Amino acid sequence: MAEPRPYQRPPQVFISFHGDELRDNFIRYLVWGLRDERVNVFIDRAEANRRDIRNISTKIEESNIAVIIFSKRYTESEMCLNEHQKMHEHVKQSNLKVIPVFYDVSISDVKNLEGEFGNHFEEMKMKYANDPLKILNWENSLSSIVERTGLTSEEHGTGLGLVMAIVRAVKSELTDSLERRKIMKGQVFVLASAAVFIFSLFVARLLCTDVKVYKAVKCLLGFPVLVGVLHQLYCLRKHPNR
Repeated sequence: MAEPRPYQRPPQVFISFHGDELRDNFIRYLVWGLRDERVNVFIDRAEANRRDIRNISTKIEESNIAVIIFSKRYTESEMCLNEHQKMHEHVKQSNLKVIPVFYDVSISDVKNLEGEFGNHFEEMKMKYANDPLKILNWENSLSSIVERTGLTSEEHGTGLGLVMAIVRAVKSELTDSLERRKIMKGQVFVLASAAVFIFSLFVARLLCTDVKVYKAVKCLLGFPVLVGVLHQLYCLRKHPNR
């Protein structure tokens, strides 16, 4: 009898990057930095070699955040462009947060497909000239993601400073995501409790002819409403802008 497969925690952060350009230096330190903060990370090792976009898509779907590291040779990789398109689809569905990182490349070059970054993309366009829809999807996803606020090596350098800036941004996004989920759970609890309380006021009155029994039922059902309202007020006070 085969042993059950061990549980694998879904990745919290998916890192998209050009492997040949960054894997042995910057990415190694970034992964160490994130895992040192107990952040679960997925990077495409064997999958990229097999061009297994289906498995990569699953990992993206399971992630809370994607860190996209734009480098000069990013658009040289078909896998990077496919990953980018898949991430863009999940961002549009509000299922994924993206942190763009501009590593030794300007925001302008990425946005306008210029410089070495743009030259590699032109080569990809020539390679897939018979598939204009693929090219259009890549272009749309690139232009959309670049509009988001990102981190640049111009501001943080290409070493430890940029690594730490990414780690801080990831932790901030994960914390915000957890807080939003807590608030949503609180809102659901309040609505459910309010429905129960309304039942206690109207339906229970019809079912409970005894006044004492009715008051006891109303107090019992009204307690979770009070707890829920107090919880919601606490959340709103802690996050007044949300």
